[in-house]
Amino acid sequence: MLTVALALTLASAPPLVTAEGVPLEEDGRLPWSAPPVGVQLDVGVPDGIGASLVVTPGRFLRISVGGLSNGVGAGVRLGVMLVAFPSSVFRPLLGVDGGYVFGGQAAWLPELITDDTARAAITGANVAFANAQVGFELGSKHVAFTLRAGLSYIDVGLPDQTFSTGGATTVTARGLSINGFIPSGRLGFIFCFG
Repeated sequence: MLTVALALTLASAPPLVTAEGVPLEEDGRLPWSAPPVGVQLDVGVPDGIGASLVVTPGRFLRISVGGLSNGVGAGVRLGVMLVAFPSSVFRPLLGVDGGYVFGGQAAWLPELITDDTARAAITGANVAFANAQVGFELGSKHVAFTLRAGLSYIDVGLPDQTFSTGGATTVTARGLSINGFIPSGRLGFIFCFG
């Protein structure tokens, strides 16, 4: 009698695996899965142009690390993103990230700025920033468009500058730091693999 009851129970229960052997959720849906690794390409303020490696260690969490450029110098960026409704086509985002852009010499800059003093001040500027942004992702789990906006704290550091007065005399100006909060935004694409 117990064998008949067990057989009837198993026959009426939905299968917990697909024909391919993939386990199903209790409600019969396929389990959530995200590609573990991806690449993000974006442009924004104050970040500039960036490319990041994105890792998805959990259902609602993404970690990114990458490089960026503001047109004058190159830098690095590290971020953490919370993703709501990760299995949906429209995914709200909440994230924080920070980065640093080192002052540098852009090859195109001498063509635009002929004054050596002005060029040195611009190319020597280092920029540190921290972003807090909200936004959304629109697309599949493999390719999506992203748009984010928020608030950034920036710290722009200008190095000491030495100016020639035309003779043997030079004047040295101390470095300057400018910091504060500014609106920020970012627009990009994410491509995930796996």
